[in-house]
Amino acid sequence: MSSRLGALSRKLEFPDGGLFETRDNDGVDALLKGSSGILAWMERSWRLTLAFLVIVAIGAAWFAYYGVPAGAHWLALRTPPGVSRVITNETLSAIDRRVLLPTRLPTARQKDVLAHFQRVAGWQTDGRRYTLLFRNSPAIGPNAFAMPDGRVVITDQLVQMSRGDQELDGVFAHEMSHVNHAHGLQSVYQASLVPAVIAFVTGDAGQVGHIAAILPGILLQSAYSRGFEQEADDDVNRELRAHGEDPARLADLLERMEHEICNKGGCLPSWLGSHPQTAARALRLRHGLTH
Repeated sequence: MSSRLGALSRKLEFPDGGLFETRDNDGVDALLKGSSGILAWMERSWRLTLAFLVIVAIGAAWFAYYGVPAGAHWLALRTPPGVSRVITNETLSAIDRRVLLPTRLPTARQKDVLAHFQRVAGWQTDGRRYTLLFRNSPAIGPNAFAMPDGRVVITDQLVQMSRGDQELDGVFAHEMSHVNHAHGLQSVYQASLVPAVIAFVTGDAGQVGHIAAILPGILLQSAYSRGFEQEADDDVNRELRAHGEDPARLADLLERMEHEICNKGGCLPSWLGSHPQTAARALRLRHGLTH
């Protein structure tokens, strides 16, 4: 006998292959001595149905708010280096075709900036390797962003806007922190985890295309969460102070960028525009982690 499901017909299958179908659910329950199962009892109760809908809604909200970030963090820290290189290669290739141009910085200036980058990279203690890439980008202006495999891109416009290489030291420390904490991968996984689950459950291949399409935008705009940015800024505070440099120099650069860019028609997507409020960041950089 099939289980009771609302008002649907019941089916009774016999050993000789015969089939009897009836809408007399109560009669079938009587044959079963009244035992139609707890599921049928719950299905007949609109109060329980409503309660379960509420529970599902709460569970979905919890998954979106807590489960997705936790899952993204777990995945990001366990992504093999080879996968990070593939993601970086594909993303860099895409943005090189669309918005980035070969650098126009003089060779001597490139060497000077690279020396500072290597010095900051030497402060890191996890053995990770970092590579600095120079690009010219009139379209997006001053920008710096970190790739998952340790490559850091800086635009000519940001180098030219800086006043003193200690400001760039703060930028490099900030981007290396994003690499160390796998913030880029976490952002990608957070943005694609729900589509990935949908693709897995429903077999919708279109969701996989969505996952691939978001990678360049997230990394190019450095669209990290406020928590990721604060974590990177706090690492800058510790690193620069531990090596005798002042994090306030990075704060000076942030404020100059906001003044020179954002006050001229608003911030375009850039290294500054996608980050948390500049005033709060500058205060925290100047006065330590307690602010």
